[in-house]
Amino acid sequence: MSRILACSPFLFLFTVACGDLEKLSSTEGDDPGSSSTTGASDGSATTEPASPTGEATDSSTTASTPDPLTTGDPVTTEPDPTDGLTTTTTTTTTTDTSTTTDIGTSTTDDTSTTGLDPVGPELPVPTADCPDIVDGDVSFHPAGLDSPRDVRIWVDLDTAQQADGPVVFYWHGTGGSPQEALTGIGELGIQEILDLGGIVIAPTHDPMAGIFPWWLVLSETDDDLQLADEVLACAREQIGVDASRIYAAGFSAGGLNTAQMSIRRSGYIAAAAPYSGGLIFGAKPPFQDPDNKFSAMIFHGGPGDVVVVGFEQASKDYAAYLDDNDEFNFLCNHGGGHSIPDAQDSVMQFFFDHPYGVGASPYAQGLPGDFPGYCDL
Repeated sequence: MSRILACSPFLFLFTVACGDLEKLSSTEGDDPGSSSTTGASDGSATTEPASPTGEATDSSTTASTPDPLTTGDPVTTEPDPTDGLTTTTTTTTTTDTSTTTDIGTSTTDDTSTTGLDPVGPELPVPTADCPDIVDGDVSFHPAGLDSPRDVRIWVDLDTAQQADGPVVFYWHGTGGSPQEALTGIGELGIQEILDLGGIVIAPTHDPMAGIFPWWLVLSETDDDLQLADEVLACAREQIGVDASRIYAAGFSAGGLNTAQMSIRRSGYIAAAAPYSGGLIFGAKPPFQDPDNKFSAMIFHGGPGDVVVVGFEQASKDYAAYLDDNDEFNFLCNHGGGHSIPDAQDSVMQFFFDHPYGVGASPYAQGLPGDFPGYCDL
């Protein structure tokens, strides 16, 4: 806790406003009455708990809601950790005096599929011994972290050994778990990635991060991105990855971290899709590679999208910050408050249409006709 207090004066305010953190697990957890079954690479099936947003909870929770992965119901919202406290969002301007972590990188000679000149994403290299990349929970201990971190990985090893596929990082919301990827990306979306020889990477949060699951929400500590670098480096070393197709998505606090990752890892991120994310408190994170013009599909739920902060404004602030660096982006106001909309197919299409180094977006003159009508250029 000393780390986060030192990094952010906002923590004390949030601690007072949000009260007992244990309330998060009792209000934002997974539905113990529903489950999602995912296929492992050896053909076996494992059953794991999932809520409408894939978020975990204590087994004592008694609430039960339908699973949108099987019922088609809209995803329910992430509960308000302020426990009824009404808040407003005030955007302030701050000066970023942070420095980024010096990570090992290597430049590849991968090319995009657009016919443009070769581009070279800055891919990280392992900082420690890599564990075996398998479908399931895997523990990583990058050199810069105090302790190991667990990561949920979806991968079909047989297919991955035959083709270098896309990589999608998913960051869950407050009180959630990596299983939220089953909703944020969708089971069909995950399977599509695996069929291409790709990998889905969903980290488990560090409890020491504080009231929110990811360090960069309230501080300048980049432990979570160091973890992401390490997983990507090990995946590239063991199974191979398509360096031009590395993406990030996440919901709520995970959406805030998605925005941070897209900028701070713009050396290799091709596109990002935050759900109810963005930038808060006037944050202006440094671009790892200002010359890589990545793309962003930015979702928010309108004026009712408020949990501690206003995510409509946070999303607009993120879009404006990207505009200042000529990054292609567009907003999607689904009007459903603090929730993940049913737009996973469009997100996957957006990702695949925007590889690293794509240059001018193919959407610059208009969005695909089958995209949600609430998305606007």
